[in-house]
Amino acid sequence: MSGLLSQKEIRTLLVDDEDIAIYRLKKALEFYPQIKVIGEINDGKAAVRLINDQRPDLVFLDIQMPEMNGFEVLNHLDYLPMIVFVTAYEEYAIKAFEKNSLDYLLKPVDNERFDITMQRIMKGKISENDVLQKIKMLLIENQPKEFITTIPVKSGNKITLVHVSDICFFEAKDKYVYIHTNEEEKLIDYPLGYLQERLPDEFLRVHRGFIINKLKIREIHKYFKGTYILVMNDLRVSKIKSAYSYSEEIRAKLLLV
Repeated sequence: MSGLLSQKEIRTLLVDDEDIAIYRLKKALEFYPQIKVIGEINDGKAAVRLINDQRPDLVFLDIQMPEMNGFEVLNHLDYLPMIVFVTAYEEYAIKAFEKNSLDYLLKPVDNERFDITMQRIMKGKISENDVLQKIKMLLIENQPKEFITTIPVKSGNKITLVHVSDICFFEAKDKYVYIHTNEEEKLIDYPLGYLQERLPDEFLRVHRGFIINKLKIREIHKYFKGTYILVMNDLRVSKIKSAYSYSEEIRAKLLLV
């Protein structure tokens, strides 16, 4: 890619298994008129087909996806566009450079960091010195993090801290994420991918739209093709259907046979 990208339309594909992440990327990209989003994809296999067929200039690519992750997507491409990895997992960042990505973004992405990435995109290239410097910064910053114990919930000018031990499950719906406690649901600002990495071990991703607290499960019912219906111990007795792509982890974490 050359610096001429800044002078023409940049055909862009968004790949992430979370609708809220794609929604936020689209909103951020509205400030860059050169960007033309030609597609939104929720899984790696579909991304491979579309990238090889449409040959976009730029792809924002999530790394942690069920069935085929972002690195596996690159391994199946016949054509390599500029790649910006978007991930909640710091440990993937150095590997991202090994795959010749233009840049990486850690979720949740702040506006200033996003603009730096966009300036690199407009130039169409990144120097080896930039890559080495970022790797050094990662080694400094990428220290083990403690699990979060509270979730901030905003209401006007007030912020309430909800203890994660009181949360039955997290749900992504309509481009937003909600926490469900025993008695109510509340809107929060964090995508499930970001939360999944930082929640304590009792929380388990069972679907692209759900993370549950396994200590709040009332009953488990086997469903079709290795999936489950998880009955939660909230006042609504919520029933959550797991996704097949998470079945192996569910069986391991819940000791199911």
